Amino acid sequence: MKRKILFVDGENRVLKELMAGLAERPHAWDLLYARNGREALSLLDRSPCDAIVTDLRLADMSGDQLLGLMTKQFPQAHRIVLVDLADLQSLLRCVGNVFQFLIQPCEAERLQVVLNRAFAFDFWLPNPTAKKLIGSMPQLPSPADYYAPTVKELQSASASPESVGAFIVRDPAMTARVLQLANSAAYGPPPDEADPVHAVKELGLVNTKAMLLLSHTYSNFSAFEGSGFSVKALWRHSQETSRLAAWIAQHENADQAVVQQAATAGLLHDIGKLALAANLPEQFRQVSKLVDSQNLPWWQAERQIFGAIHGEIGGWLLGIWGLPAPIVEAVALHHHPVQFLSNAFSPLTAVHLANAFLHADTLDRAAALVDLQYLQALGLEKKLPEWWAQRPAPTQPVTN
Repeated sequence: MKRKILFVDGENRVLKELMAGLAERPHAWDLLYARNGREALSLLDRSPCDAIVTDLRLADMSGDQLLGLMTKQFPQAHRIVLVDLADLQSLLRCVGNVFQFLIQPCEAERLQVVLNRAFAFDFWLPNPTAKKLIGSMPQLPSPADYYAPTVKELQSASASPESVGAFIVRDPAMTARVLQLANSAAYGPPPDEADPVHAVKELGLVNTKAMLLLSHTYSNFSAFEGSGFSVKALWRHSQETSRLAAWIAQHENADQAVVQQAATAGLLHDIGKLALAANLPEQFRQVSKLVDSQNLPWWQAERQIFGAIHGEIGGWLLGIWGLPAPIVEAVALHHHPVQFLSNAFSPLTAVHLANAFLHADTLDRAAALVDLQYLQALGLEKKLPEWWAQRPAPTQPVTN
């Protein structure tokens, strides 16, 4: 069955031209057209679509109003919005309801790349409940003692991309959002940005500050009470995984791009766990109880309760946000790397090892947690004692 893509045009009819340009290129999609928001909603009621490409400036309603309705009524559709960087306030208010941004003027070639990438990650698609959660753009809380200092630094007269990036890189939620915007809001081919500091440089301090203040990514922690889940413990584990994954990549003489991707993927590898805890707290409590009562690994309990695990959810979420494929693969498969269709060292290798090491107190325990079949396929299984013996000590306590 062909995928359906709906174009919702604005007052200037820019998307009609973009749709015509896409129609001239080789594709296997049904292209539908709506002249305004109400026409789009009526069409979607009759014929659900796989992706929606909309102008931010509509004739009959605001773009963020339409996107909000789509988020509630059609959460499983990929949502892509065409925006003008001059209208920064309107753009940033839509961050919570948008998967990808396309900056005007946009060429059909770039739209085709964005759509192909979005659909390519559907093979990691979780069960319908989890898919609906992801489609609703889950809350990703940032602890106040990470968020507040970042905003304070942004407001400082001496702020620089390096100083702001140093704060952002401590927090998976802020890192994910900054990379989402940097990889989406760009001209030409997708940049595959993996470095939060460079992303801040690309966005600029003003845009970064506005994004962090206006995007709907920060919530209180009342939902986590009694869930057996500590956001701060997750943050510490994520930071240490990032640091150790980068060390492993460097130890294996990986190039700098792979080292950076390993560091970012390590920071983001448990972002799916955060999404589940923030948005489905009751089911998340059930996972915690199942882990305690049956002594199961956390991901196995997730599979029983949600029908999907946090790696799959996090990977798919980052994939539809446009983050680089090596980061998406490392996040999605960090518990099951043998599913990866490559026999070469990658960010996934580094993140899988780092995560296992940080959950182990002995080499034997680490060996039990890593996927030896995967390491054997890479010819790296004999290096496990070397990595374990030479690994850097954690810089902070890590709660397993």
